[in-house]
Parts: sequence; C-alpha cells; structure tokens
Amino acid sequence: MSTDDSGMRMPRYVQQRPWGSYRYKRNVPKRLLSLIGRTHVYRNLGQTYEEMIRKYPKANQEVEALFRKVEAETERDRTLAVVEARFGREAAEMFDSGDIDENLEYGLWDLHQQLEHADEHVDPAIIGNMVGATLPEEVISLSSAFDLYADFKDAGENKKMFNSLARAKDDLKISIGSRKLETLPLTSLTRADAVKYRDYLLDRVAPNSVIRYINIVRAVVNHTINEHGLSAKNPFHNLKVKGAGNGAGDRLPLSAQEALAGFDAMGTRADLRAIYLALWETGARVAEITGLQVQDVNLQNRYVRIQSNGIRGLKTASSERLLPISDRLVAALQDHRQGKMKEEPIFDRYGRHNGNTAASASMMKHLRKVISDPKKTLHSLRHKKKDDLRNIGCPEEISKVVLGHSSTEVAARYGAGFDQDVLRKWLTQSNQLEGRHP
Repeated sequence: MSTDDSGMRMPRYVQQRPWGSYRYKRNVPKRLLSLIGRTHVYRNLGQTYEEMIRKYPKANQEVEALFRKVEAETERDRTLAVVEARFGREAAEMFDSGDIDENLEYGLWDLHQQLEHADEHVDPAIIGNMVGATLPEEVISLSSAFDLYADFKDAGENKKMFNSLARAKDDLKISIGSRKLETLPLTSLTRADAVKYRDYLLDRVAPNSVIRYINIVRAVVNHTINEHGLSAKNPFHNLKVKGAGNGAGDRLPLSAQEALAGFDAMGTRADLRAIYLALWETGARVAEITGLQVQDVNLQNRYVRIQSNGIRGLKTASSERLLPISDRLVAALQDHRQGKMKEEPIFDRYGRHNGNTAASASMMKHLRKVISDPKKTLHSLRHKKKDDLRNIGCPEEISKVVLGHSSTEVAARYGAGFDQDVLRKWLTQSNQLEGRHP
C-alpha cells in the first residue's frame, strides 16, 4: 500500500497527483482493452485525504461494476457498458433512453469503426448497435430475476438464502431448460413450465418441501413483476402440490411428562440443559437460542432479544421479537454469559454457523433415550408451546408474536407491538400448565 505526501496510507489503485489532489487509477484487463478503448480507468477522488477516503468505496464499486457490465450476459448491457467506458455514464444513459443528440450519434459512428478494426474480436451485434444507434429491447429472464431478488434481499450476506436461491436455479435449469431460465423473457413462462418444475421436485423431495421451494421461485417472480411493472401473471402462484400439508411425517408436540423427561435426559451438560429450558419456556427455534449473543440477553428486564446478529440471521422478518424469560432461565443463561464481551456467543460450543445443527444432533441423542416416537423431536417443544398457549386461551395474535410467526392482519403491522408485561403474562401461564417444571 502506498502513502501520500504526509505519509498517510492510501487504498489500492489510489494516486496522489503532483499538485496534491487524489485520483483512482485502475488498469483495464487485457481482455477488455478493445471494448473499453483505453488502458486505464480514472475517477477523481478530491483534494483532501478525508475526501478521498469518503469517495473511494463508490469509485471502486463503479469501476468493478463497469468491468462486469462489459462482459454481461445480455447484448444490451454489454453495449451500454462499452458506451459508458468510452463516453461516460451520461452518454450511456442517453443511449439507454433513446435521447441521442448529434454529438453522441457521431461518437457512436466513430466508435463502431474503431471496434471493427480492433485487434481483438468484438461481438458484431455490439458494432451493429453502434451503427444503428439503437439497443435491443431489455429482456428480463428468470435467471436475471433471481439476481434482482438476491440483490434486494442481500443474499450475499445470508448464506442460507444464497444457497436456497442457487439450488432453486439449478432445479429450474434441469426441469424447464437453460433457455427458458436464462434467455427467454420472464413473461414467456407458462403454467406448464411451473408444473414441470413442481413435478420434477416431487420426484426428489417430500410434498411440504416442494411447497417451500415453489414459494422461493414465486417470491422471485413476484418481486420482478412488481419492480418492473410487468404485465404478466405469476405462473407459480397457487400451484397445488398433492400430499402437502399436515401429513404422517409431521412433528407432534411433547406431553408435559415427555418434556420433563427430555430435560432430565440432558444430564449434566449445563449448556444443553440451558438450551432445552429456553426452548421449553419460549417455544423459540433452536437456531434462535443457540445463536444468542451476550447483548441479546437483558438480565435486568428479564428478556431475550431474538434478532439477526453475527452468528445467524432470522427465518422471517416477523421472527425478530423480545421474549420474556423466567428467573430460572435468567440464571441458566447468566452462567454462560459471565465474563464475555457483548458480541460473544452465549453458548461457546454452538454459537457459530451451523451450531444449531450440532446442538440438535447432540440433544437428540439424549432425547432418544427417553422418547422413541420418530414424530417427536426437539422441535416438538415448539409445537408444545403452541398447544399450551392455545389451551390457556391465549389470543392468536399474541401466540404468533411469541413464536415469531408472520401475521396476515393489517392491524398487526401498526404500532409498537404487545407490551412485555402482556407477553410475560401468557408465557408464565403456559409454563404453569406443567405439574413439575424444571
């Protein structure tokens, strides 16, 4: 890393010019030289070090994006990227909108001649676009719809979502073909294509899993239709899946006696006992408990905050919530948070990526010593909490908040939510259903 005149370190690709100002200077990759038409790309970064530091991230992102666009999948994007590289972003925007003045028209004609005589091969379609000063219509494919959705959802920062989207694309490529996925317009997809995808999945996974995968694709298509104002129906909407819903393989809730036996089965492992107790009392998901950080546990007000953090994300937006906890659970969690910084995990062994899977596997070994029914697992504690809340007459909306379920009621999206005292009342009553509680 180089330094400026004052000895301050400068980011990669940054130079200080003799008169003191800063600029971003990036070598153009050899494979792009004939298209971009210059050996370097520059961006002005201002007169002071502070200004340069502020402008650098955006400049670097712009140049990286420009290089990607030049090699983009669609002819339209590649053409616009070449124009932007030669004449600037404003010229590319004029070309994109069809607002081409005389100067730009002459520039495009001159550019087409340069590209025709370039040392390296240039896509004839791009040269033809320069000659006619026209662009092909923008084609939004199902594949590009996935990219738009992934960007909107920040899937790059959520490994689980990233993998789910990638898996869905792979399945679509096999079931409906790469041409319909990557080349043809999204609006050309038919119900028959959706049915092919559904039937392909049914040969591989259970009906309820098929529903989940279809929901991913349906959300991708809906997002693109809404964002681009497309006149199209979503062919994946309301797609029926035979056998989906409550079935023979669904989880069953634990009885009070089974829940207590499961807790006792955790033995002397303090971390497993604390996790089990939290699942029992709150009905939370395993990942929500194993992923707790010190800052998520408020001892003074006796609650845990279920939120995305450095350990794990959340299943849905409605999963973010505050859950009141008992004095017993406060004490159990306190034993695991003492002496730690706020961003450290409560559970050292399981506060990591896939830690919830490891915790479930370990706890299930203990649980199976006392409960052999395959329909009853660790997740059955969550089903139990749902039943317990229902049995004491807890309002459905409060039950949804406790369990982190989404609500379709418009009213539920207004206001700050239920007061902690209200939630504590219902959770306490549900826990008092037990005869002997840990």
